[in-house]
Amino acid sequence: MINTIKLIGLTLAVSLFLIIPAQAEDEENDSIAQLILITPTAGHEQALIEAITKYHHWVAGKEGHFEYSWYEILTGPDTGKYIARSGGHNWSDFDAEYDWQEEAEQMFQANVAPHIDSIQTSMNKDMDEFSHWPEDFEGYTHFSVENWYVKGGQYGNFRRGLKKITDALKAASYGSYFSFVSVESGGRGNQINLVSPKKGWSGMQGPDPSFLDIMTETLGGKEELNNGSSPDRVGNFHLTTPSG
Repeated sequence: MINTIKLIGLTLAVSLFLIIPAQAEDEENDSIAQLILITPTAGHEQALIEAITKYHHWVAGKEGHFEYSWYEILTGPDTGKYIARSGGHNWSDFDAEYDWQEEAEQMFQANVAPHIDSIQTSMNKDMDEFSHWPEDFEGYTHFSVENWYVKGGQYGNFRRGLKKITDALKAASYGSYFSFVSVESGGRGNQINLVSPKKGWSGMQGPDPSFLDIMTETLGGKEELNNGSSPDRVGNFHLTTPSG
């Protein structure tokens, strides 16, 4: 049985790192996202959700807050942990300061932090030119995520190969969506993530031929593929549903 969270929704206005302003609406963004991997204190899972929900309601009215989407990790070594993601930012968004931040930090430390065992943060950049994303996410409830690590000295070759893969997938009317994300800081060196939205667990099966089949053929076989990167499936995320 899969236990899903039903307390925190798609546009959760909450700051875990507190100094996180939102960019002006009319400013073109740099496709930067902050991802926070949250390990709850053992036995505090429900208390964490309740505390972060209250905090989010308080901070939602503050100027410059970030909006976060929350995910529960369902498979892989990080099962049971949460991901909080805020995307669509410029790097400069993280430099702004507001007069409510000190009070927010005090509230967070007093009410939320006791339920968190550890936090890991990474900064990611959407690789829009190598992505095929749905216009409407209705019905999509899960995401599969793979971590890829590009071999040293092969990043240029990897990007050229990735362009071939993306073009081939689109030309073949590939029956699934995907997005490549570059980990700019906080991950391993030369890390690229492949994210694919799914309509429930049944969507994990994917189309035939598979993404890997098309990728391997496009790049000239398994040996050529392995000269550029090393995929490592790490698990699936489940999109939480809003509390209303």
